[in-house]
Amino acid sequence: MKLGQAQKIANTQLDWLRQRKQELTKLLEDGPAAGSSYDRVELSKALSAVEEEYEQTSAIAEQLSAWNMNIQNAEAARQQSEAIAEEAENFMKILEVFRRIAKGDHVPPVDENKLMEYSMEMYMAAKNMALMNRNAESEDHDSLWGDEEPEETPVDPAELANNTEVGNPVPPIRSSDLPELSADGG
Repeated sequence: MKLGQAQKIANTQLDWLRQRKQELTKLLEDGPAAGSSYDRVELSKALSAVEEEYEQTSAIAEQLSAWNMNIQNAEAARQQSEAIAEEAENFMKILEVFRRIAKGDHVPPVDENKLMEYSMEMYMAAKNMALMNRNAESEDHDSLWGDEEPEETPVDPAELANNTEVGNPVPPIRSSDLPELSADGG
């Protein structure tokens, strides 16, 4: 069962149990209706059972919510760390292009443009250093950005959390333990 489905089931059960608690509480306050076969003791036991079931289901719902939030936070952190790693890699490429140009080497126009886009001051400094090294032996380099992979679309953390398999953590309501209430409330 997916986490999103389990949360919906738990919330539906909580709503049903909340409604059932209200009905039983009202019956206890008003007293059983005439002709009803239930007395106050049976209604109190039923109310206790519903309250216990509500607490258990509420604890499960809170746990599911915590799992959901943890999965979302982990995915967001993973995406942030990937973005930071990618930026660090790009920065290292920029520095390498700067070093190559400053040394007087020949780099592809794509790499020069990347350096210019990053910082015109760095580009100009590299070109000025290249002028000073113009008598040095130079090398030709391939582009550092030539093997770029297409960007993948990021995964929505909420969607990932909702579609995570969690088994069946929500037990069914034991409604057979509870007295049935008639439509007229008694």
